[in-house]
Amino acid sequence: MKKSSSKKWLQARIALILIFFTLLFGVIIGRAYQLQVIDREMLTNLMVQQYLKYVDIPAKRGTIYDRKKEELALSIEVDSLYARPGKIHDKKGLAKKLSPILQVGYRFVLDKLTSDRPFVWLMRRISPAQSQKIEDLQLEGIGFIEESKRFYPNKELASHVVGFAGIDSKGLEGLELAYDEYLRGKPGTILVERDALGRNIYQHNIKQIHATKGHNLQLTIDNTVQYFVEKALDDGVTKSKAQAGIAIVMVPQTGEILALAVRPTFNPNNFWDFTPSHLRNRAVTDAYEPGSTFKVFLASSVLEEGITKPHDIFFCENGSYPLDGRVIHDVHEYAWLSFKNIIKHSSNIGACKIAENLGREKFYSYIRKFGFGSKTGIELPGETSGLLKLPYRWSRVDLGNISFGQGLSISPIQLITAFSAIANDGVMMKPHLVKAIVNDQGKMIEEFQPEEREKIVSQRTARQVTSMLETVVEKGGTGENASIKGFSIAGKTGTAQKVDRNTKQYSQHKVSSSFMGFLPADDPQLALLIIVDEPRGVTYGGVVAAPIFKEAAHHILRYLNITPKKGSMTMVKSTTPRRTSNDRAVINPAHFKQATLTSKKNTTVPTIPDFSGLSMRDVLTRAAQLDLSVEISGSGTAIAQDPPPGDPIDYGRKCWIRFQPLS
Repeated sequence: MKKSSSKKWLQARIALILIFFTLLFGVIIGRAYQLQVIDREMLTNLMVQQYLKYVDIPAKRGTIYDRKKEELALSIEVDSLYARPGKIHDKKGLAKKLSPILQVGYRFVLDKLTSDRPFVWLMRRISPAQSQKIEDLQLEGIGFIEESKRFYPNKELASHVVGFAGIDSKGLEGLELAYDEYLRGKPGTILVERDALGRNIYQHNIKQIHATKGHNLQLTIDNTVQYFVEKALDDGVTKSKAQAGIAIVMVPQTGEILALAVRPTFNPNNFWDFTPSHLRNRAVTDAYEPGSTFKVFLASSVLEEGITKPHDIFFCENGSYPLDGRVIHDVHEYAWLSFKNIIKHSSNIGACKIAENLGREKFYSYIRKFGFGSKTGIELPGETSGLLKLPYRWSRVDLGNISFGQGLSISPIQLITAFSAIANDGVMMKPHLVKAIVNDQGKMIEEFQPEEREKIVSQRTARQVTSMLETVVEKGGTGENASIKGFSIAGKTGTAQKVDRNTKQYSQHKVSSSFMGFLPADDPQLALLIIVDEPRGVTYGGVVAAPIFKEAAHHILRYLNITPKKGSMTMVKSTTPRRTSNDRAVINPAHFKQATLTSKKNTTVPTIPDFSGLSMRDVLTRAAQLDLSVEISGSGTAIAQDPPPGDPIDYGRKCWIRFQPLS
C-alpha cells in the first residue's frame, strides 16, 4: 500500500515539474517573440540611440528676392569647426594654437576640448581665412563641416521687411520669421558612433546626411523703389532732426507693397549690434494718432451718406471753438469755409462740425469699414490692431477729436491701406509683400494673387474725395510742398500731438508729422505715406513730410516710366538703376539732346545741360557757369544724371551726376 502511494506521489511531482518547465519555456518563447517581433522597431531605435550620437546640421535657407529677382537675402557656404576630444592628446597645446585664430579665450577652447562628449562644436561659421589657417596646421581630432551662413547683400535696405535669421538658421524677425517654415528647409545630420560601454568609435570621416534646401520667396518689393524711398526718408529725418520715420509705397489696385522703410534702421548681417528700438518695424507694430490725415475718411463717410456736399459751407469760429468745456483750435483763423476748403486748409473746427452732422454710430461704422481697429493681415509679425473705443463711450469732445485724428490710434499700414481704397475707386485691397513661393528647381509652390477686401464707398464718392484732396496740394493748400510739376496729386497732411508719458496730456512740442498722397490723381498708380516722428523746429506735416513725399515720388515716377497725360510736361524714364558696392543707385538715362524751353515772350528759360561724357573738371566748370548746385558720386567720366538734360533748372535743388572710369 505504501509503495503504491509513494509511486503516485513521485509521478505527481514529475508531472508538476514538467508543467512548470513547460510554462517556463512558454514564457521564454513568448518573451523572445515579443522582443524579436513585436518590439523589434522600438528596440532597434533604442539600440541606435545608444551607439550613435546625432548632431543636427541646419539646412541652407531659401533665397529672398525682390520682384525683379534681385537677391535680398541668401545663404552662402562656410566652414564650421568641430573637435573629437577623444582623439586629441595634447589638449592644452591645441587650445593655445586655436584660441588666437578663432579670436576667443584659451580657457573657452580648452573647456570644449576636455569635454567627455564624442563631438563638440568649437565655432560655427568661421571665415575662410580662419579656416585656411587651421587647415594648414593639420591638427588631429579637428575637422570642418560645411554649413550655410545667412547674408544680406544690401545691408540696411528693406531690413525691416526681410528681417533676419539667427546662427541656428531660424528666422527671428520680418519675413524670415513669418515664412520660416518655407525658408528653413529640412535639416541634415552627422553621426558619431559609440561602443556598448559608451566609448567613442572613431572613423576616418564622420558620416553626414545632407540637408534639403528651403524654398525661395519672391516679394512685391522693388529694390530700386525701396532705395529711393529710404534715401528720401533718411534726408528728411536728418534735416528735421526727428526721432524716427516711416515710409510705405503701395499699388492701390493690387495692395502690393513696393517699398516699406523705417528709421532708425539696422544691418541684418550683424543685427546683434542694434537695440530693439532699431529692430522694431514701426510701420506694422506701432500705433499712433494720425492727425488730420484722418479727415480723408470723415470726408468719405459724409459724402457717401449724402449728408454734406463739397460746396456746403461751415462757420469755423475764427479759429477757436468751445466744446463741452474744451476748446478746439485751428492753426489759422477761418470764418466761413466750404467743405472742400475745410479739407484744403485742414480746419479742425470744420471737421468737428461735419462729424457732428454725421453722428457717432455712423462715423464709427465707416471707421471700421476702412479697417481701423482690425489687423490688415500683412505677412509681417507683430501687427497691431490699433485702439478704437466703442461709440457709446464717445463724448461730444471725443467725436470732435476723432474727426481730426486724435483720440484713436492706428498703424501706418492700416492708414496707407485705407487711403489706397480711395485711389482704387472705393475698393480696399489686402496689403501684401510676397508674390510667390518657389522651390530650388524653379517650381511654383504657391502664388499669391491680389485679394479684394471690401467696397467701402462708391466710385462717385471716391472721386469726389480725390477732387477735394487735389486742392490740398495746390497753391495755398497745406500740402503744396508735395506738388510735382506735370502731375496731379491727391494728398493730405497731418500733424498730430503726442501724449506726454509723464503728464498723460497732449504735448505742446512732441508731434507726428505726416503726408499721404496718390498719383497721378486722375489715374492712380502709386500711393505713398510718409510719417516723421517728433521732428524739431517747424513740425507741420506739409513742411516736414510733404517734401519727402515729393523727393521719393519724383524718382519713382521717372524710374517706373509713369508720365503725365497730354498737355503736361513729359517726363522721361531712365533705364533701370543699378546698385553699386557703395549702396548708391545708378541711373543711366538715355542721352537726350540739350534743349531749352521758350516762354510766350520768347524768353529762354535755363535748362539742365547734358553732362554725359564730360570729365569731372568740365562738369564742375559748366555747373559753376550756370550757378547750378551738383552732387557727385564716382570718378572718371559722367555717365548718368538726374534731373535729365532739358529739364528747367530748379535752383533750390541739386543735380545728381554719376561718374564711372572708362573701360
